[in-house]
Amino acid sequence: MKQKSAYILLALCLLFCNILCSSAAAAEDSESTIPRGEPHIVIANDRWMPEYKAGEKVSLNIPIDNTGTAAASNVNISLAVSDPEKFPFKTDKMSFSRYVSHFTPGSIAVTFNMTIPSNIKTGTYPIPVNISYSTPSGAGGQASGTVYVKIVNDYKQPILQCTDVKFEGEKLPAGKTTVIKLQMQNDGDLALQNIELRLGGFSANGISLDKWPETQNIRKMTAGEIKLVTYKILVDPEVKSGTYTLDLAMKYQDEYNQEYTRESKVYIPVAGKDSQDDLTPRIILENYDYGAATVTPGTAFPLTLTFANTSETKPVCNIKVSFNSDGQVFSPAGNSNSIYIAKLEAQGIIQKTLMFMPKANAESQVYNINAEIDFQDSKGAKLTEKEVISIPVNQEAKFVLSAVEVPPEIGLDNPQSISVSYHNGGKALVRNLSLRVEGNFEIKDGEQYLGNLESGKNDYCDVTIIPHKTGKLAGKVFMEYEDDSGKRYQQSKSFNLQVVKQAEPMPPGPPVPDTAKKSQWKKWMIPGGAVAGLLVIAAIVYRKRKHAQEEVDFDDE
Repeated sequence: MKQKSAYILLALCLLFCNILCSSAAAAEDSESTIPRGEPHIVIANDRWMPEYKAGEKVSLNIPIDNTGTAAASNVNISLAVSDPEKFPFKTDKMSFSRYVSHFTPGSIAVTFNMTIPSNIKTGTYPIPVNISYSTPSGAGGQASGTVYVKIVNDYKQPILQCTDVKFEGEKLPAGKTTVIKLQMQNDGDLALQNIELRLGGFSANGISLDKWPETQNIRKMTAGEIKLVTYKILVDPEVKSGTYTLDLAMKYQDEYNQEYTRESKVYIPVAGKDSQDDLTPRIILENYDYGAATVTPGTAFPLTLTFANTSETKPVCNIKVSFNSDGQVFSPAGNSNSIYIAKLEAQGIIQKTLMFMPKANAESQVYNINAEIDFQDSKGAKLTEKEVISIPVNQEAKFVLSAVEVPPEIGLDNPQSISVSYHNGGKALVRNLSLRVEGNFEIKDGEQYLGNLESGKNDYCDVTIIPHKTGKLAGKVFMEYEDDSGKRYQQSKSFNLQVVKQAEPMPPGPPVPDTAKKSQWKKWMIPGGAVAGLLVIAAIVYRKRKHAQEEVDFDDE
């Protein structure tokens, strides 16, 4: 019985030893998954965002780090340009890629010589970068990342406009053909090309073209240049005196082949066969002003209107102007939605100011206020005119840089993370949000592009700092962003670091064994102990069996 129990105990020990050996081998295998002697490629690790100006030739540097322990070979660096038309750079090269045959551990900058078009919009642009390479083990490696660049454009963008209509005399006579010249001006800083002008709005019994094409072309116009475009206009004999409106559609390209379209009005004064006493007066909205580039939802603004009587001889009276807006976005503030003018003399001008308020939840866009003008001429005939007033509404971007959280103390030369929290407290999207940290210490990730922040959202980002001086160090966080109209804003918040010298290290103790030897000792310590235990158990069993045999022999004697 005793012998059977010993065998069972021996089997259990062998099983336990096997489990321990397997666990040690598995632990060793897990440690071996960490790659050794391999490269590790990182794109734009901890670099400042570059800033360029539109119209310049620049060198776009893509910083690349090899943080591994071996060199990479056959390194291909390419810019992921999916749509060259939307890419913020232009180049004469056929590809956006570079080749490096051997890249040892360390840092390099791969340069692309580019030109920034003068028509690009101000903003922050992402540049995706892809890298492929070979490793010493023969396996292929890949890395990808995004480099952000900031571009500022100070050029006045292309705008073509008709600044005057030239012809002989003061008015076009009815029943005759008159040559008019449209004075076109390139009111921008870029050259224009392939300009197409189309004059429309004609009628068979009114104003028409006299065997003349509607479309005229101008090959090129330099910045600020003025050119005249000729049309032959025929006024029907039955046309009454007055000012008539034609439509001018413009299509043109800048020097980078970017296409633009615009529409404008051309006003043609006509002297009809009717006598001057029978001229029909007209009231036009000659000008309007709302006091700023845009108006803010929920905030009242003054709308100043200038009305003019175009008649040279006839006064008008009983003038009522009524206002209504698309979707009732604008409502009167402290006044009615209409005005009354008792009389307006011939060629007279009058100015009125009303207060309006856009809805608090109005989205950022251009809305129209429609003005309907009812009046009477000197004979009591009722007349009506309509005008449209376009007003851009822009939701205010209420971005808040909430806090900069820093620890009470930081050890000298010790990396430490600080947290910058922020939120969007307004109803408009905060666009192109970016962060910059400055201070008298080393900064990691000190310039970051954070993208857009939706209304009501909170977020934060971390920045790593490493102080190299003790005492109180001052720093500052800057956050820049844009509203819906593209206007840029900046907020900043200061912070202080209390840097202390770290305690002196303990005196050196006994030598630390080599990591590899220690790992090998740990690997075989438990299995070795188990084997030793088995040998002890086997010795005990052997001694018991021998002792029992000796007792049997003794009894036989």
